[in-house]
Amino acid sequence: MTTLTKSIRPAARLLRTIGQDLVKDSYAAIVELVKNAYDADSPDASIKFNYDNEKANLIIEVIDQGHGMSLDTIVNKWLVPATDDKLLRKKSSKNRALQGRKGIGRFAASILGDIIILSSVQDGKKTYLKLDMKKLAEVEFLDQFKLEVKETDTDKKNGTSIKVIKKNVTEKVVNDIWNDKQIQKLLTELRNLLSPEEVYKAAEQQGYEISHDSFSMTLEFLNFPNPRYASRTINLKPFPILSVYDYKISGKISSKGNATLYFENQNLPNLGLEKIEVNIPISRKENQNRPGEIFIDLRVYDRDPSNIDNIIKRGLKDPDTGEFVGKQDARKILDETYGVGLYREQFRIRPYGDPSFDWLDLDKRRVQQSNKVGHNQIIGLVYIRSEESSGLEEKSARDGLVENNYYFGLIHSVKVVLNELEARRSQYRRLTSKYFKTGAVDAELEELFDFSSIKKRISTQLLKHGLSHGNLLTVEKVVSKELESDSEKKSEYLRKIKETIATYQGQASLGKITHVLLHEGRKHIKYISETVPRITSWAHKLGQEHDNILEEKLRKRSQSVKEHTKGLTKLFKRIEPLARVRKGSVKSYNLVDQVSECFDIFQSELKSENIVYKINSPSNDIEIKGYDFDIMTVFSNLLENSIYWLKDQDEKLISVDIYQEHNKVFVEFIDNGPGFEGNNLELIFEPNYSMRPDQKGTGLGLALAGESMKRMGGSISAQSLERGACFELTFNLEE
Repeated sequence: MTTLTKSIRPAARLLRTIGQDLVKDSYAAIVELVKNAYDADSPDASIKFNYDNEKANLIIEVIDQGHGMSLDTIVNKWLVPATDDKLLRKKSSKNRALQGRKGIGRFAASILGDIIILSSVQDGKKTYLKLDMKKLAEVEFLDQFKLEVKETDTDKKNGTSIKVIKKNVTEKVVNDIWNDKQIQKLLTELRNLLSPEEVYKAAEQQGYEISHDSFSMTLEFLNFPNPRYASRTINLKPFPILSVYDYKISGKISSKGNATLYFENQNLPNLGLEKIEVNIPISRKENQNRPGEIFIDLRVYDRDPSNIDNIIKRGLKDPDTGEFVGKQDARKILDETYGVGLYREQFRIRPYGDPSFDWLDLDKRRVQQSNKVGHNQIIGLVYIRSEESSGLEEKSARDGLVENNYYFGLIHSVKVVLNELEARRSQYRRLTSKYFKTGAVDAELEELFDFSSIKKRISTQLLKHGLSHGNLLTVEKVVSKELESDSEKKSEYLRKIKETIATYQGQASLGKITHVLLHEGRKHIKYISETVPRITSWAHKLGQEHDNILEEKLRKRSQSVKEHTKGLTKLFKRIEPLARVRKGSVKSYNLVDQVSECFDIFQSELKSENIVYKINSPSNDIEIKGYDFDIMTVFSNLLENSIYWLKDQDEKLISVDIYQEHNKVFVEFIDNGPGFEGNNLELIFEPNYSMRPDQKGTGLGLALAGESMKRMGGSISAQSLERGACFELTFNLEE
């Protein structure tokens, strides 16, 4: 037996693997070098692009004015891949939160070129080294590669330069690598790298301290073959677009999930509605952990032509020229900057915030519900704490966060906040007729068919033009006669439109309980389809030879088939009101019976979820007038809601109290679920607003219930109890 003691010898290609395989692109490599300048306590970073015509070399250099590095630091830290120096220190000497905690970012420079030249000055000493990646590739193991590190005296100021040289490249190749599109992408990356000052100051006002320090960047093109950028120096500043939003919601979410948010609508500067406080306790699902304390700032920009005009009027300027922009340039700026960025203190984590990276699946949500905000309509900033306090870990490849339960909890939190913005945006857009109003449909249709305003406008204009009062009366009679001549026809049109809208609303409710129908119906059909062949076989045998036992089995099975058939018929009869093409006429209905029938439809789900329900009424003779169509819509949606929210409760109870006082009937529909989150009760009857944490709710149920109550001349409201949710329904009776 032979036992050897050996060391692990990293292969020489490890450094190139770090630089070219882990870090995905040139932008990330430059960003890593800029972060190192920040970690060195430099007030700025200068990125220079130069082309050496004589040697055909492309040179990219990042220069800082930080504290520099000593010979010891370079040898024992800079040249040590994955050093834990910054991980242990956490803060720089100026108390900056250190960015390069993985200890590999500097080697990302190898993706930019073949040779890395480091020159660093600290306290009168200059340290220099040259790392040739091609020569490194010629040896097998890292410890076989010998690297000269030189130290000399100097009178230069402290600071560091990292120069990356790509050798033997023609001007054409340089222009292919760094064309207009690629340079514009780099500009956008660098502009979005740092958190905008206005946002972290607003965060601090709300009690969320963001570690930051003054830091600027310039991008300089010296002798560069691209004519658009040759000899240009660009001071990199954030795009001046944040302040010109249409809608904004921002605020802090505590480590326990309590959110204090503020909604702003810049379309309403003079109506006193521009800032609303929203308080929400954010729940979490089984596969989610709370991601520590976070701050969220989401800004939405409506991109239809009239809103683009508003964005420009609010002061949108070109980031380079400082000039006001036109519509085309405004859209271009939006296209370059949209997305929801994720920031660890002052610095953005790539690729969150890239227009090409829809990490919240916003476009998918918008396809499912048209009132949702699309990916290209939002500029967002989400701030997270350190890995230790948030559980949110960055991947070594600098391509995002590890997708653990903390990450899923973060996504959920952002979507809940966005849902609040979307609901209030929808509410405003309906009020201003930006799209078809779905609330109070009947009232709006009545107004549409009311011609009194037309007669009034005609009379006003005639008087302005000098028509005498006597002649005016004659004209008014003629106009009235013409407008009212076909009033019966108009009334019929109005009735049909109302009926059609109500039918579609009912069918939406029908769709919501289709799964109940399928579950219950399949149970009956399965039994019938399995039993009928047996009955047929037994009947055939009895026809050949009498058998008392077989006859009894046949009788019992036949009776069971009959019961299942009745169950199937009863099921279809219960949902028939929602499936009618016409809604029929107003009738009187026993309300207790109607509510009981609705619970019967959901009997299977109630039983499987162990939900107990009670229908309480001092009288079983309380009647209301309306459509069974609407009554079923109201209570099926309330019931479906309660079943969902009671799923995670230990004790599950739904109680319905029905009572009459004078000419009104009141219903209190109460469950002991989690209740309503925050102060958002004014939104829950808005179409497309859903509080479900899985984001799978349609947001239609309560809106349809509200419309049905209005059609019956009643009303519905909600209130949050100490334990559970309560819906109060009022039906007005004729005196």
